[in-house]
Amino acid sequence: MDSQPTDWLGSLTLKAHVTLLRRLVAKAEGEPAVRFIELCCSVARGVGDELSDLDLGLGLADEVWPDALAAVGPMLADIGERVDLLEHRIGAWGEVPHRRFFAQYRNGVQIDLVAVPVSARAGMPVGSIALYDPDGRLQKTLASRLERAGAEDVREWAFLGWIALANLDKYLRRGSTWEALEQLHEARTQLWRLSAVASRAAYPAFGLTSVLDQSPSAIPAGLEQTIARLEKNGLRRAGMALASLLERISPSAAEAVGGAVPYAMAGLVSQRLAAGDAQSNGQSQPAPD
Repeated sequence: MDSQPTDWLGSLTLKAHVTLLRRLVAKAEGEPAVRFIELCCSVARGVGDELSDLDLGLGLADEVWPDALAAVGPMLADIGERVDLLEHRIGAWGEVPHRRFFAQYRNGVQIDLVAVPVSARAGMPVGSIALYDPDGRLQKTLASRLERAGAEDVREWAFLGWIALANLDKYLRRGSTWEALEQLHEARTQLWRLSAVASRAAYPAFGLTSVLDQSPSAIPAGLEQTIARLEKNGLRRAGMALASLLERISPSAAEAVGGAVPYAMAGLVSQRLAAGDAQSNGQSQPAPD
């Protein structure tokens, strides 16, 4: 471990986090299979607090992959009073070689670590910290696919938001308020992503987290009107408020990356929401086909 990460750890005021990190690095130094440890996300960017988890990447030598995975759990047990551990594969990663380890410690700190074969990495994105890198593998700066959104991302996120609102309308017509509530949350998730793009926040796929970490002023005005209880009229009003925000923010997000807005889908869903609102208020306005 060179002087730079040592100095960086010494500058952190998160004592419980630093203790775990120092112990993990010491373990890595005695384990030949471990070829790098990378710290990323909020703590690495200097915006973490005592409630932040430690997001880590760990590289294992190719010649001992995947057998060396058996050593990772015990390493995480040895560095602190561990309450429990989840070890699993991330479904969205498909067949990409990896293993995720989520460790909860008695002092409240959480470690979210993904182990990969060392050959899977030939550098490190901006904002991450190399805590252990004896081979210099992380010295090169790499552009992360998640750091910025593209035109296709914006169209997809906007479209998914409108699909969720269409489903909300459908479930309200069926009287299924629980399903409608879930769709309201899904639509808001997509709105957060679009807000992150519109405000030029990094890693917009993380939505709410990206906005709060990097552009708190980008919280959309009127977002509180998208909160609803488990009640049909309130859910529909919240859905209509969310639709208005999607209509307002999607063009800004599309402009930021040169994308397109699904105006046809937006128009149809907005009509259906308005028609459902009219029906719930006793007005004779049929829903569009």
